Amino acid sequence: MRSIGVRAKVERAALDLFAAKGIDGVSIAEIAAAAGVSQGALYRHHPSKEELAWALFSTAYLRTGAELDTIRAREPDFGTRIAAMVGYFCTLYDSDSALFRFMLIAQHDLLPRIGREQRTPVDAVADVVRDAVRAGEIASVDAQAAAAAILGIVLQTAVFRIYGRLKGSLAARSPSLTRAAIAAVEALGGAEL
Repeated sequence: MRSIGVRAKVERAALDLFAAKGIDGVSIAEIAAAAGVSQGALYRHHPSKEELAWALFSTAYLRTGAELDTIRAREPDFGTRIAAMVGYFCTLYDSDSALFRFMLIAQHDLLPRIGREQRTPVDAVADVVRDAVRAGEIASVDAQAAAAAILGIVLQTAVFRIYGRLKGSLAARSPSLTRAAIAAVEALGGAEL
């Protein structure tokens, strides 16, 4: 039990520091100090700072993909699926902005390590688009381009929030972001594929 508590403290401290300073801007000593553990205790759970970052990123990223797949299975149609997915991202940002920020800044270095066979948030969103095209809910559209538009609307809004260009909760913006995401997909529909 004590080991689990140490691991959780180390991971939370690392996540907060990585979100604030980037992975390269943080040392093992800083993580250990912030977690209130020795460097040796940290190394018992993670062999390096890079592997700690990878564990945090891959767990959070793949969990997000799984949660979006759950939304896809639960919601009955394109509009409610997109609304629930946008709401999920907004709530995640509001409830744990450090985790959200970490995933945003770490993706460029760590995303290539995610295997093609693993379900990602992009896969889940693209599949919602494919489902909607097959069901005749939306015009034919490149699912990857539509997923990029949907995620871009949400993620760029989060970036503006992170850097103080927007104030307040993202959840309050969820309905308007949903409308923008759906409008973007509709604007892409019927284009040359």
